[in-house]
Formats: sequence, structure tokens, C-alpha cells
Amino acid sequence: MALIFSVIIAAFASSSLRAEEPGPGSAEPTVGSPEQIENDAPGSPAPGAEKEPNQKPVESKPDNGPAGPEAAPGDEKELPADENAESEDPEPVSIPEALEGPGTFVHYLQGEQFRNLMEAVGWSTLLIVTLLLSIWFITYLFQSIYSKLEGLASRLATGIRFRGAEIMQAQTMQSVLRALLRLIHLVLNILLILLVADWVISLFPGAEESPSAKVVRSVVRALVATMVFLTLFRGLRRGFDLLNRSIPILQSRFIPNLEFQNTVLLSRDRLLGALQALTNGLKIVSLLLVSYFYLAGIFGLFEATENWASLLLGYVRKPLHGAVVAFVAYLPNLFFILVVIVATRYLVKFAGFLFREIEKGTIEINGFYSDWAAPTHKILAVILIAFASIIAFPYLPGANSDAFKGISIFLGFMLSLGSSAIIANIMAGVVITYMRPFRVGDRVKIGDTEGDIIEKTLLVTRIRTVKNVEITIPNGTVLSSHIVNYSTAIARKETDGLILHSTVTIGYDVPYKQVQDLLIKAASEVEHIKPSPAPFVLQTSLDDYYISYQINCYTDHPDRMARIYSALHQNILDRFNEAGVEIMSPHYYALRDGNQITLPEKSIPADYMTPGFRLNREEKTKEDS
Repeated sequence: MALIFSVIIAAFASSSLRAEEPGPGSAEPTVGSPEQIENDAPGSPAPGAEKEPNQKPVESKPDNGPAGPEAAPGDEKELPADENAESEDPEPVSIPEALEGPGTFVHYLQGEQFRNLMEAVGWSTLLIVTLLLSIWFITYLFQSIYSKLEGLASRLATGIRFRGAEIMQAQTMQSVLRALLRLIHLVLNILLILLVADWVISLFPGAEESPSAKVVRSVVRALVATMVFLTLFRGLRRGFDLLNRSIPILQSRFIPNLEFQNTVLLSRDRLLGALQALTNGLKIVSLLLVSYFYLAGIFGLFEATENWASLLLGYVRKPLHGAVVAFVAYLPNLFFILVVIVATRYLVKFAGFLFREIEKGTIEINGFYSDWAAPTHKILAVILIAFASIIAFPYLPGANSDAFKGISIFLGFMLSLGSSAIIANIMAGVVITYMRPFRVGDRVKIGDTEGDIIEKTLLVTRIRTVKNVEITIPNGTVLSSHIVNYSTAIARKETDGLILHSTVTIGYDVPYKQVQDLLIKAASEVEHIKPSPAPFVLQTSLDDYYISYQINCYTDHPDRMARIYSALHQNILDRFNEAGVEIMSPHYYALRDGNQITLPEKSIPADYMTPGFRLNREEKTKEDS
């Protein structure tokens, strides 16, 4: 086999060498060659002259000269000596002299070029024999590896495990390793064949440029590429099939349900189906890409189909080249955007650290309250991000395109239509933040709503009433309403506490000193009422039939106002009932005759007696009726 391959290469080399020698029409034949002997034969045409078919030789007739009496028949004219010499046949050349002359086959066999050719044939034979021995040795080596692999797989009880789950069985692992070893075996053989083929062809001068050698080399490379393609195609298909079989094994342990706030967005089965569909899609794309580049490579090996290869590769190379060029050209803008993002991020972080320290009280700034720290940080972060967005916007890809401009105009139009109330509430929220009318947890009354502040944002304020009703009030409404805060004075410790008050009306017949004592005693017994300052009573009005008494008491618990008022009213009733004082507002709609005087008891004379109630009856006469 090696000898046959060497002879084929030698034939290609000799044909290429003969093609380089001058042709018969380019120079005269060598003296003594068979061609020269044939040309010098009598009756042969001149070199280069075409011989007409069925052409008969022209017979020479004696020239008798002009007709006349002097010309007697039988008289012969003597030819010149030179003409007789030309008519004589040349001396024939012997065959050994013709075969041994310059340019003959024997001369070629005795030349240096033939010796070089035989030396190249010998080296190529040696290389091919070495190649066959190497292939046999590699095959023997891999056969032993295969047998050891089978013995190792038989001893393995389990495959590859990860966190207690078997992601690859022992048989599957054996198949994968065997396929990998076969691929390595094939690649080694292919590399050896290509290397030896190039070495053998390079041994023969002129063989590399021979068209036949180029065709043979292209065919060999095409066969090798086909083997690699089939192996890779089969390996990819088996690999993706193995991956599809492994996904259900990992489902119960490594594929959880996709949940959001206790709501299952995607179950395990749906995720499994999505992963299998993705794997199948990648499999199809990979096989198509491998087939595409295989065809392009095969077409590029032959001169007749090189244009097809360039066309196929151009469909992929041009878009990729354009994308790479565009990406490289965009790198300066991308670097600038990254610098802006990093700088903004660290500025926001530094501002957050600074305002957190202000909120903790570590850093104190005169006139800047600690409760301003969090909202100021948010406002500053929004301003920094907006400023960074404005700076980075012109450097975004497609920022100057018509589509980007159209989207910007549309968003601006939508914001201008629907953001007037939103912006008003945001501005009101900013104003309320720096007005500090209340804080989270304060008991307030905004308009007709009374309750505790539970949330304060830039847009709305949320209040929870004593009935656990949550009310959301826009900041614009809060800013335009009266805000009553029951907790601010206590929190700031600027006063003795919140004063709770209640009014009762008692008639003039009850001494005011007794009423005051009863009210103060009732207030002092209420829980969460401060003993100091002590409760006090104000007489707010002297009406026609009664006096209005207002009890005032201090407390530090405005969040318990409802319970404190209830307990206060209960104690007032108990104390007044014990003293025998009616809590009433008397109104008189009758004559004073016969009624008890309404002066205090100390002001009534000792001999005073309540007059009886007298009614005057008028009788009607018959005439009146």
C-alpha cells in the first residue's frame, strides 16, 4: 500500500516535471534521437510540415530539354556533382547510440533527477509504513483503554451524585467516556494522516503545485472533514439527548417552583418543559451551525466551489464583523456610561452613609433635624440619578435615532397630561417633610380625620383611626387642611403634657365649690392622668339656668385619649352620684309661683318657706261660651 501511494506521488511529480520541459515544436530534436532519425529518412516531410493523406511520391522524370533535332533519344545529361551527393541516402544511426544519447530515457535513468525521485519514493514509503505502525499502536493502546474502562464501569455501583441526587448513571458515564476516547482516537489518526500526507507530498519537487496533487489533497481533507463532522454531529446529538434525560432526574431536587409571595408563577413541570424545549432548541441550532460550517469548509477545499464557501461564510462573517466593529466603536461611550454609573453609585452610597449618621445623631448640623435625614437622602438620590441619566442619555446606543426621539416625545406628552396632580402631591410631600407638622406614630387630626400616623411618603399620608380604620390622604389635601397634633408637645418636652378637658353643666342651686371638688376628685382617680400638675376646673359660662364647669387634666398618653375620656366621665358620674348632685341642665318653662327659689342654700334666709303652687281657675259663664 505504501509503495502504491509512493508510485502515485512519483507519477504526479514526473508529470509535473515533464510539463515544465519544452515541447517538440519549441526546439529541434536532439541529434541521434529517434525523432531526428525519423525526420532524416528519405521522403519524410520537413519538421513542422503537415503530411497530406494518400499523397503519392512524385516520380522524377529526365529533363530532355527543349524539343529539337539536336536532342537525340537515349542521350543522357550528366548531373552536377553536388546534386548527386544530395540524392544519396544518409548514413543510418545505430539503435544503441540513439538510446544512450542525451535526453533519452536511459540518460534520464542515469541522471540526478531520477535519483532524487527514487530517494523521495523511499522516504515516502518509510513515512507511510511509520504511519501504519503508529495507527496500529494507537489502536492497540485505545483498545486496552476501552477494556480497562469497561472493567472500571463494572465495579462502579453508582454514577455521579450531587447533593444526594444521581445526575449521571454509571452506564451513561461509561458511554460518555467511551465516546470521548473514540473522538480522541479519531483526531489522533486524522492528524497523523494529514501530517504524513503533507510530508510525503513535500518530498517530491513540483508535486505541491501539481493540479492532480491539489485535487488529491483536497479530497483527503474533505474525507477527514467529513469524518470529523459526522463524529461531532453524532456527539452533539447524543450529548443533548443525555442532557434531556438528566433534566427529569434533577427536577425534584434542583428545580423548585417559581414563587412570588406565596403564589406559584411557574411550577416544576412547566419549568421542566421549558428547559427541555430550550435544550431541544439549542440542539437544533448547534446541529445546523455545525452542518453550515461543514458545507462552507468542504466548498472551500476545491477551486471550483471556493466562491460558494466565501458566499456562505459571508452570510455569517459580515453580520458578526459589523456587530464587532459597532461594539468596538461603542466602547468609548460604554466606558463613559460605566464611569457615570459608578460615580453616581458611590455618591449615593456616600450620601446614604452621611444621612444615616445624621439620623443616628453621630453628626449634628445646626438647623437640620434628624428626622429630615431619610427623606433628604431619598430626594438627593433621585436628583443624582436624574442628573446622571441626563448626562448618560446622549451616549446610549440609538439615542439620536428617530425611534428614540419619538418614544421620548410620547413619554413626555403622557407625563405632562397625567402628572400634574402627582407632581403637586410630591411637592406637597416635600413641603410637609420640612415643615415637620407630624411624625410617624403621632396622634393627629387632619380635617375631620383623627388617628395615628402610620406612614408618610412623598405622595400620601396614611392614618389609622381609633377604630382601626386606615385612611389615605393625599399630601396636597394634607397641606391645604388644618393639622392638629396631640403628640408634638409631649415629644419635644416643651410643656407639662396634653390637657384633656370635659364640660358639665350644673344648676345654680349647687355650690360651685362642691362641683369643683367633685370634678377634681374624679379626674385624679383616672389612670394615665398626671398628678402634677394637678387637675383644675374652669367655669366657662354662666347661662340662664345653669353653670358650665370644665375639668382640665394633664396626660402624657395622647394615644389613649379615648380610654382616658371614658374613664373620666365614668368617675364624674360616680362622684356626683355619691354626693347626691344631679348632673343636669335645668330649664324652666313654668311660672315661679309655688316653686323653690334657685339661690344657693347659704344665701336663703333661715325663715324662708317654699310657697305653695297656686292655680287660678276661671269659670266661664254661659254668655262667654
